[in-house]
Amino acid sequence: MAITLTEEFRHALDLIGAGRNVLISGKAGTGKSTLLREFLENTGHKEVLVTAPTGVAALNIEGFTIHRAFGFRPSMVPSDLERGGAWRPSTVTWDVLKKTDILVVDEISMVRADLFDMMDQALRRIRRNGKPFGGVQLVLVGDLLQLPPVVTPNEAELFNSVWETPYFFSAQVYTQLDLEEVNLTQVWRQADPTFIDLLNEVREGSVGEESLEILNRLVVPDFDAPDDWVTLTSRKSTVARINRQKLANLPAAKFVSVAEGTGELPANSFSGEDELHYAEGARVMTVINDPKGRFVNGSFGQIVRATEHEIDVRIDATGEVVTLTPHTWEINRPGVDGSRLVSETIGTIRQFPVILAWAITIHKSQGKTIPKLYIDLAGGTATDGQFYVALSRAVDLEHLRFSTPVEPRHIRANNALVRRVRREVSSGVNTDRVVLVSFNGVSFGMSEHIARIHAIVYHNGTRVASFGSWINPMADLGEFGQRYSVPVGGLAMAPTLGDFWPLLLRQAQGGIVVGDRLAMLERAVRHQEKGMDVALGIGYEVGDFSFEPEGDDVVSRCESMAVAYEKGTIAPSRGQLVPPAERETEGAVLIPSWAPKAPMTLDQLQATDSDNAWAAMSGGTVMPRSFAEVEECAELLSAWAVSRGLWTQELYDDILARVARIDTRTVELPAVENTTVDVPSLLVPGTRVAFTGRNELLGGPADDERLDRICRIRRLEYKKGMSKTRCDLLVARDVASMSRKAQAAREFGKPIISQEDFEYWYEHGPFLEAPAPAADTGAVVEEPVSAPVKETEAAPAAAANGSHVAQAAHNVARAADVLTPGTRVAFRGSTIIDNQLYPQGPVLQEFCAGLGLVYKQSVTKTRCDVLVTDDLSAQDGKASLAVRYNKPLVKREDFAAWAQEQLRQEEEETDVIAAAAVSDLQADNPFIVDDEPTTTTETAGPVTNANPDLEDAADSLSPLQGWSPSHAPGEPTQHAQQEPSPAQQPSPWAETPQQREQNTQDESLSWFVEPTPKQESPFAPAPSVEPAQPVPETSQPRKERKSPRWFKRSALGLLALTIAIIVGAVAGAPDVFLGLLMLAWMVAAFGTVLFGAVALVTWKR
Repeated sequence: MAITLTEEFRHALDLIGAGRNVLISGKAGTGKSTLLREFLENTGHKEVLVTAPTGVAALNIEGFTIHRAFGFRPSMVPSDLERGGAWRPSTVTWDVLKKTDILVVDEISMVRADLFDMMDQALRRIRRNGKPFGGVQLVLVGDLLQLPPVVTPNEAELFNSVWETPYFFSAQVYTQLDLEEVNLTQVWRQADPTFIDLLNEVREGSVGEESLEILNRLVVPDFDAPDDWVTLTSRKSTVARINRQKLANLPAAKFVSVAEGTGELPANSFSGEDELHYAEGARVMTVINDPKGRFVNGSFGQIVRATEHEIDVRIDATGEVVTLTPHTWEINRPGVDGSRLVSETIGTIRQFPVILAWAITIHKSQGKTIPKLYIDLAGGTATDGQFYVALSRAVDLEHLRFSTPVEPRHIRANNALVRRVRREVSSGVNTDRVVLVSFNGVSFGMSEHIARIHAIVYHNGTRVASFGSWINPMADLGEFGQRYSVPVGGLAMAPTLGDFWPLLLRQAQGGIVVGDRLAMLERAVRHQEKGMDVALGIGYEVGDFSFEPEGDDVVSRCESMAVAYEKGTIAPSRGQLVPPAERETEGAVLIPSWAPKAPMTLDQLQATDSDNAWAAMSGGTVMPRSFAEVEECAELLSAWAVSRGLWTQELYDDILARVARIDTRTVELPAVENTTVDVPSLLVPGTRVAFTGRNELLGGPADDERLDRICRIRRLEYKKGMSKTRCDLLVARDVASMSRKAQAAREFGKPIISQEDFEYWYEHGPFLEAPAPAADTGAVVEEPVSAPVKETEAAPAAAANGSHVAQAAHNVARAADVLTPGTRVAFRGSTIIDNQLYPQGPVLQEFCAGLGLVYKQSVTKTRCDVLVTDDLSAQDGKASLAVRYNKPLVKREDFAAWAQEQLRQEEEETDVIAAAAVSDLQADNPFIVDDEPTTTTETAGPVTNANPDLEDAADSLSPLQGWSPSHAPGEPTQHAQQEPSPAQQPSPWAETPQQREQNTQDESLSWFVEPTPKQESPFAPAPSVEPAQPVPETSQPRKERKSPRWFKRSALGLLALTIAIIVGAVAGAPDVFLGLLMLAWMVAAFGTVLFGAVALVTWKR
């Protein structure tokens, strides 16, 4: 890889020469190692200590590991470097660090924050200098988006309490460094622009569909990698297995070379193999730089002759055969000779300077170039950036293959790093609008969930918005609930993160974001709202300004950020602004009645009437113009509470009180039912019980062992998880919990009782031997143990009987019967169409709009018509609301097949229209001659679905007769008058075949062309047996379309004038005559454009 000194290189070298602290970063293949070597070869009189975090990285640069250079033991922490601590540097270490002028740290992305702080403390102490790193100049090198530092799960909780992230820039000393950053951009390893763009996407963890498709074209599951290919994998065991099998398949004699060592031999002290197995024909990689320049560390080749004492290797890059004998590595440690830093030899290792290389680990491949690469993804990718490291070893797409399809889970990048890198390479932005936002929530170590958000927005230095919301975290509240005194059911009406987000995006659009705990948000999205597009542009973590917000809650922390912004402490200058947000997508906020009051002011220039309604429901002073928006707020709040199993008189009155503060009119809410549970009849001997949300139970810890003992005392069976067939009941601290167990319990129709009720029963009884007889439903037996159900809930019992019983209790409909233009559709579960996931929110909303449907976030009584569900037997959330309001259910597979059919028909109609337009021009324009006849092929039969399983699933559903997608008769509402149901309008999908044929002829979409018969949907209702009556002309008036005719006339006139001008110019006509013709031509051109646009709009309608 020949690299010349670019302006970027020279700039970096100049900064180092001027004594500045420098961070040299850049993508893989941009020449970071080359630049480092250039610097080290021309250091002059300066004493340079070259280090790296791992042995492999240190060997690559002929340096030392950080631990060896500083005398650190693996278990040391920063407090060990305090006086009297465990750090006892040797005299040699002391002298080396005292003499060092420049400290080089390669692969800086792998250096942990605590280790970086320890290096700083050591140098300050030894050099008796209070400046960062004791005044030593720093040269940090690495790609921040490659392999990250490693923090084990056992360390994570304690580590995160001190450092924001594991990366070096979260170290406490980092903010004290005056660090110049040089970002290398010229890629030398790859030349293909498509591959370089794809690598950039992978590096930042945001790969588009097109790029994924490019990668997945290279999947060859049974690929038998030829000998000149290298397999990369994340697991050492896989590497050993592949190399062992390949070597065994060689017919040549096998040899073994055991490394010979003397003196001190620390682990990983050389880059060869302790025990090298080899043979003629083996693929190898060299692990040293050849003094004669015939190969470098990382060159690939093949053994062409092998003996016990030497091997001949043909180097792939040059074809040259080189003879190798065992090489002697000197094991060194840094030392001092007079006033100079030197390397003292403390041991030696003798071994052949190659390793087997049919396969190598991704970690060992870092810094290498692999011309022909096979990436084995069977073991997945274990760390952020690992897939990027593997992919960036390749030189082109032609010589790249994968074992399995590349998925988003493989492409992992650290969001904090991506934000930092993107911001640093971006240009300056207009920061007139700044969005300060603080997050807080529930942390379970492995997952985090947002439960509270507050934002303050400044525009041109003036505060224009201050608002926030409590968020249902879709998890148990744990310590967060106790800390902020959240009562049982306190977040039953709170919006989810996805429900709140559209309102935040509207207020933030056009601004640069400065976030408090942005990392928590980015981690929470993975668990709490999968698939949600955060879309906050590229902003800052507040710590980037060396500022820590004050306060215990998000409002006070946000206010402290506002003070810092007004003082100039927080001064963003780079990044990307929050993009424009959808105004149609509803966003929600809620300050519960039990919670302290909080500001609720929106920027009216960017707020919708719906936003104002939600804000007014929680104390906002700007009243919405439409009462229908208030009704929708009230209906959604009640729907969320009902779906979460806690619809009480207290919540009912709370909503009415909120509405009363806005308007004297009232709203209709679901009736509050008596949900008293007969706990003793549920907790009979043998009942299988799971628990959620408990920190303690019956005055003691709620660990698995104690819970099992508690259950056995009362002859119950303790279950760790909730399942459909192996658990009967859930005990929850909060019966409105949206934890995974609680969600599963509702889905499976399992009773949920409060921890308080369980503890009372446990202490006082009564203890029954069998379930009490139910008045309406009999006991349902899944196994020898009964699964009792609340007295007021019949639906769970139905679910337990089987899916056919559950389906009978629902209105199950075919998509073709109930989906018409304008139908308002909500979705439950994952929506997968043509093997593509459409997450809830803007993505699914856009897809529905393309089908003429209206996407709804929740099932409500008057503003939702249909629920598309992935499980017809589900009893939770939206499914229970659909049953309550008698809304039809459409199976997900049926909807997918229907949607695919609509899209296919739309494509066919577009093709017909395009052909018709060409036919018109050929028929009416004498200057266009058709040399070849056009052939029209008609479909010979009904269109069949590409997936017969989907078709069978849809056909198995019986049509829903007489259903109208609107609220029940006799229940008019304010909103119903303003937003008529689709059923009140004629639907083209409800016509008889005769009507469809007549209307197709009357309202042909093509201009003056013979109409093409319209395709029948495979899910359309069967034609009536009785002949349909002709449709009177008055009932379906023909819509005369004049604009296409005017368009054609204008176009013909334009063409004639063009010819006249050309002829006049050639014949030498007077200028006045030509001027008049030009004026007429301009008028005709304007008319052609105008009528063409009108014709296009008319056709689309």
